[in-house]
Order: sequence, then structure tokens, then C-alpha cells
Amino acid sequence: MKKYNKIFGVLVVFLMVSGISALIVSPAVAADPVKVAVLTDMSGPYAGITAKNVDAARMAIEDFGGKLLGQNIEFVYRDHQCKPDVANQKAKELYEKEKVDVIIDCPNSAAGLAVSNQARIHKKLFFPIGSGTTRLNGSDCHRYTFHWGYNDYMLATAAGLWAADNLGKRWYTITADYAWGHSLLKNFKNALKSRGGTLLGNDMVALGTSDFSPYILKAMNANPDVLVLLNAGKDGVNSTKQANEFGLKKKVKIIHALFFIEGIKAVGPDVFADDYGAAPWYWKSQNPGAQKFVAQWQKKFNKPPNWMNAATYSAVTQYLEAVKRAGIKDAKPVIEKLEGHTFRDIFANPGYIRPDNHMKVADANIIRAKRKEEIKEPWDFFEFVGSVSAKDAYEPVGKTGCNMGGF
Repeated sequence: MKKYNKIFGVLVVFLMVSGISALIVSPAVAADPVKVAVLTDMSGPYAGITAKNVDAARMAIEDFGGKLLGQNIEFVYRDHQCKPDVANQKAKELYEKEKVDVIIDCPNSAAGLAVSNQARIHKKLFFPIGSGTTRLNGSDCHRYTFHWGYNDYMLATAAGLWAADNLGKRWYTITADYAWGHSLLKNFKNALKSRGGTLLGNDMVALGTSDFSPYILKAMNANPDVLVLLNAGKDGVNSTKQANEFGLKKKVKIIHALFFIEGIKAVGPDVFADDYGAAPWYWKSQNPGAQKFVAQWQKKFNKPPNWMNAATYSAVTQYLEAVKRAGIKDAKPVIEKLEGHTFRDIFANPGYIRPDNHMKVADANIIRAKRKEEIKEPWDFFEFVGSVSAKDAYEPVGKTGCNMGGF
């Protein structure tokens, strides 16, 4: 009997040790799978630009191989309708109930700030793409948010520096009268001042204004070298059309805050022809893997991707690569693998993730809208005309107002 008890005891110890060894050797099998979410505008005012960020994320996961830490990568997406309150609630549900590890995108700065706060509360990662506010990498920064697509400082400073150096130093500005426009105006003015230029005048114009003729006439009377239109959407189209109608474009160069290929397609190339702006990315990019990505996208959707699609693909890819380097999906080790990381991909060549404020930085492109006769293939609405270094295009280290804090 003692003999059998001894054998039984040895067998129990063997099974226990074997089980522990299996857990040590294969922790990824026992862990939950990596779960990626896209939270974007799929039915609101920006849906025509941002809805396909869902497809960009899915394509990034597929190109990564679909597996990580021994399991299939899971993917979900939600529509925040470009509403901050909806974004806040959806983010809370994604982090709490659906147990996602990261949320990508979120156009609309107020919505992006709400999601970033949820990321901080839940200690999960967030990569804003379409939220341009500098607060995400300034006063509201924290360890769990990585600002990926662009910010307003970059758009204004890159375009402003290049325009002052190449188009002229006497400017007139027409600015959308809300927070985004005010932020752009501040940074454009600083860029112009740093180059010894002069702001001849500025008009603050209410969102949704249809008649820009009083402001265009004031700009013409000021006789500037450059007209800077700090608006977007219908306001951008209306102000530019009226500048053309009054013949202002024959006398001055026009700079815009933000361009999208979908906007040019909708109104036709004649409206914005020969106008300039900064761009985080354009589909003619020669960054590593960019043309393969573009070819895949065109085959699937019969149109090229916009810069938000490319930024989403990049953010998902770099997040998955960081998890792979960490060997675990827990937020802290993944964040440590992202901070200070330099990479080259379709969106940035090179890109660098600043550890001081979690801004992804890269050289900024300056583009010119082509005239109709210059367009030789569908959707090729821009040409690269210059660039501004990441060092000059983004806020200086220590000047962003970011107090990163701990985990």
C-alpha cells in the first residue's frame, strides 16, 4: 500500500510541475488575445473622409499576419457620429465591456479629448488620428495617449514657414471663428513673425458663412502677397470660390489649413488650383511600403487612400509591432516600447515617437493643388513642392505644456 501511495505522490508532483512548466513556456496561449478598436465618424459630417479608417485598420492587421502572442488579433469598430458625448460613451464601453487594448482614430478634437480621458482612466492605449488639438500632447497629455496623425501646430507652422520663405511675407488671413481657427491663427502668426513677415489684417468669420465677399474685398485692398484661409469644409470652398471670382488669385498666392483629396474631387480641381498647404501624407508618397499599400487600396476601393487612412494603417501597425517587441500586451511595457521609438513605414520616413509628449513626428510635406491640365490620372490632385523638417514643424521640446506623469 505504501508503495502505491509513493507512486501516486510522485505522479501528482509530476503533473503539477508539468502544468506549471506549460504555463511558463506558453503564457500567450493562456492570455486574452490582443483586441484593436477603431472609433471613428461613419455617419456624421466627416464620414466621407474617415469611415474607411475601419478598412485601413483591418488591412494593417491582415498585413501584420493576423496573429500576435500566439492568438488571432481581434478587431471591432464603432461609430461616434463626430459627437464628443457619443465618443466618450463608446470609448467607455470599448475599454470596460469589450476589453479592447487600444482605440484608434476619433476625428473631432473634443471627441478625441474625451476618449483620451477614458484611456487615462482605464489605463489603456489610444492613438488619435483625426483629432488635431495640441492639448492631446500638451496640457491634457498622459502616458496612455499617442498623438499620431497631425496637430494644429504642425499644419500652421510648416505651411507658415514655407510660405513666408517661398511665397511672400505680406499676409492677410481669414479665420474661422471657433477654437480650431483661433489656434491656427496663433501658430501661423508666430511662423510669419519668425521670418520677419507682416500680417496686414485678419477677419474672424462665423462658421457656416456663405458670403465672404466683404472679407475678400478687404484682403484685396490690403494688397498682400499671400491670403491664408484658416477654414475648412464648405467655408473653405465658399471663400476660395469667391477669391477666384474677385480675381484675387491672379494677384496673390493662397494657403489653406488642410487639404483632402475627397474635397478636391467633390468641387473639381479648378477651385483650388495653384493653392498650397501642409500635408501629413499624400498617396504619391515614396515612403517604404507606401505604393504597395496604395495599390492594394485602389484595387479594393477604386480610389487612393487619404492621409487619415494611411495614418490609421501606420498607427495599428506600430502598436502591434510594439506589443510584439514587448512580448506581452499589458499597457506599461507596450508604452515603454513606443516611447522614443524610431520607425520607417508608409506614413513616416523616418517617424519618431517623442517620449516627452507622445507626439509622432516626421517631416511635413508642402503640397500644391494641380491645375486641371496638369492632372494626368484620376485622383492625382496635388504635387509635392517642399518639406519642413520635423524639428521645425513641431513644438520645441519642453514648450508644449505637457506633464506626462506616471502610469
